Amino acid sequence: MSILDPVTLEVFKHLILAIPEEMGANLRRTAFSPNIKERLDESCALFDSKGRLIAQAEHIPVHLGAMPLAVEAVTTDFPQLSPGDQVIVNDPYRGGSHLPDITLIAPFFWQGRLKGYAVNRAHHADVGGKTPGSMPGTSSTLYEEGIVIPPTLFVRKGVIEKGVLKVFEKETRNPTERIGDLNAQVGANRLGVCRCIDFIRRYGEVAFDSFVEAIIDYTRSRVAAHLSALPDGMSDASDNLDGEKKPIPITVKVKLEGDRFEIDFTGTAPESDGNANAPISVTTSAVYYVLRCLLPADIPPNHGCYETLDVVAPEGTLLNPQPPAAVSSGNVETSQRIVDVLLLALKDLLPGQIPAQGQGTMNNLALGWKEKTYYETIAGGMGASPKCDGACAVQVHMTNTATTPTEVLESVYPIRVLKTELREGSGGAGLHTGGMGVTRELLLLEDAVVSIQSERRRFPPRGIAGGGDGTCGNNHLRRTDGTEVPLPSRTTFQASKGETIIINTPGGGGWGRSP
Repeated sequence: MSILDPVTLEVFKHLILAIPEEMGANLRRTAFSPNIKERLDESCALFDSKGRLIAQAEHIPVHLGAMPLAVEAVTTDFPQLSPGDQVIVNDPYRGGSHLPDITLIAPFFWQGRLKGYAVNRAHHADVGGKTPGSMPGTSSTLYEEGIVIPPTLFVRKGVIEKGVLKVFEKETRNPTERIGDLNAQVGANRLGVCRCIDFIRRYGEVAFDSFVEAIIDYTRSRVAAHLSALPDGMSDASDNLDGEKKPIPITVKVKLEGDRFEIDFTGTAPESDGNANAPISVTTSAVYYVLRCLLPADIPPNHGCYETLDVVAPEGTLLNPQPPAAVSSGNVETSQRIVDVLLLALKDLLPGQIPAQGQGTMNNLALGWKEKTYYETIAGGMGASPKCDGACAVQVHMTNTATTPTEVLESVYPIRVLKTELREGSGGAGLHTGGMGVTRELLLLEDAVVSIQSERRRFPPRGIAGGGDGTCGNNHLRRTDGTEVPLPSRTTFQASKGETIIINTPGGGGWGRSP
């Protein structure tokens, strides 16, 4: 039972929520790579001593929903950490998402007692593997995608372990940038630890413990009340990934009953030979995101949100693969389709409340040179909603990154940005029109290895309630003689100086019939 009155709880909530926000700002400010500094591809959160999420910044949904499993893996392997320690992990089968996403977890203590963990996850532009950027279009095993780090002590009582650094120095293509980004992650966690200790010093250990229990209880009760107010029912839906040879189906059955939200992915395609597999951490992350979409915005994101969920994803399937299946695209692309199919099922249970499908892809582009790597995700159209048109040229659902400014991109890499413009007419028609995708053209000023992971090149984002579908995306290579060659949705190839990469991203679906 909490000893906190409602006003104090609200004040403490904002004080604690500010900590991961400040951690994220610190990480972005001190990072070396444009991928973190400019694209903001990082996330921060706080957990209690039991490994329960207590606060997170609104950063990258696919990062944040997967973090609890990473904390669980670390606390299992390292039940006795010391002040100043930090554990590193990126293994997708131990709570990671895909290998470029590296997580650091730092415990914090009060008078020798463990009180919780400061955590951050950041996407590194390269972690080794067979292609620059560690996002190969055609990987079939995890080890082709980069170095695999199980939970490993990275900082021991404040001192970074040189053995771990040597792995990055040996296996990555730009070790100076990698180590700079890792140092930024270490610093962000140290800041989070300091802020949490300052909170306990100022308000007391009992107040902190009471806050943790109270905020989780508050969230749990709010979520239960909201779900109980929704109509009970069951629905199912299916959707497809493009697939290299044939479509890859994702099937879901959704049940709303009382305060429970049950999700069953039985019937989904078996584990893929390619890299579309989504580890269970990513699958649950996508489900968490959809639940958050159903809830009022003022419900704080923490462990209490997810106690109402039951998720079934049979082992050996696309959404719960077994190691060493490749997963690089599962994190960035399959996660998007999980959201799409869940919302598709929910539209029958919650008529008039679910938006049309957005672009349903992150349009991943990785470029590599001898000592530099660049990675970006490219915006597209948002699905229209019952209330308004879909936004144009935005990231949707499981990612929340920015576009690297052209000035930064051209000053750091041998690239010239020829075009970033809206694809007129790419949004689905309807009472409310889907958002438009974009055309992005990058001219290579030096030979480069190019990797693309994209979706919605075969199956368009669907409209809802009579709205039209959005336009599919496509990828092309413009040769130096001006001819254009279509590219697959997933590919890796050697491109030459003077050639241009062209990515046309999908538009969002429309909502409602046109008047």
